[in-house]
Amino acid sequence: MQLQSAQAMVVTDMKKRLKIPYAVANFERIREKGYFYVDKTRYIAQLENYDAPVFLRPRRFGKTLLCSTLECYYDVKRADKFDALFGDTWIGQHPTEEKNSCMVLRFNFSEVAIGDSINVIESNFNSICKSDFRSFVSYYKEYLGDFDLSETKTSNILKALLERVEHNKIPPLYIIIDEYDNFTNQLIQSHRDGLYQNLTNPNQDSFLKSFFKVIKAGLESNAVRRCYITGVLPITIDDLTSGFNIAEIITLDETFT
Repeated sequence: MQLQSAQAMVVTDMKKRLKIPYAVANFERIREKGYFYVDKTRYIAQLENYDAPVFLRPRRFGKTLLCSTLECYYDVKRADKFDALFGDTWIGQHPTEEKNSCMVLRFNFSEVAIGDSINVIESNFNSICKSDFRSFVSYYKEYLGDFDLSETKTSNILKALLERVEHNKIPPLYIIIDEYDNFTNQLIQSHRDGLYQNLTNPNQDSFLKSFFKVIKAGLESNAVRRCYITGVLPITIDDLTSGFNIAEIITLDETFT
């Protein structure tokens, strides 16, 4: 009984000293608020061996936190925060040449709602991405200047954005797509096979295929430094092969398992 009491006191004391960031997926907040953090930043350097890595894991495996960590590391506007955010981490002691060198564009496809038609899904997709573009353009206004966002199609906006980067001496994009297959998995789970096939049909371009084709072209032109993608299943990325055949699924790579 005395041993159990002592153990309980130790646990209570640890809880008082450690701030556990349950459900906190914002790296900057974790570091600034002094939350307990398990350093996994050595994987940042290893990810730089890939141009279009796809990392698949179930929910609650920390995928979004890693996305946030990458955003903080590569964001050109957070260079003055590098020591505060990463100084005592592995990557802080072993920084790569690419640190704080990009404009980071993040998408979260878990927010895309599905519907009963391709047009509805495309509208939802464009709406979510348009919001991300607005935040991006506002945040990086000093590099992008006045950027027209009147276009409705996500692929067209992204194409124009990459052309702006390519034709001007401004930092390249680091694109992060979190939960890339969330809404397509919903189509599969709800047995809407026809809608899913329309999105991934190799013989025709859908809004989703067009989007990934633009990213591929951006990687080839160096307007996109890297595109990091997270998700749960490899089904959608495999079915998009004709539009994004440069994807590198690193899920089972021994380096990352």
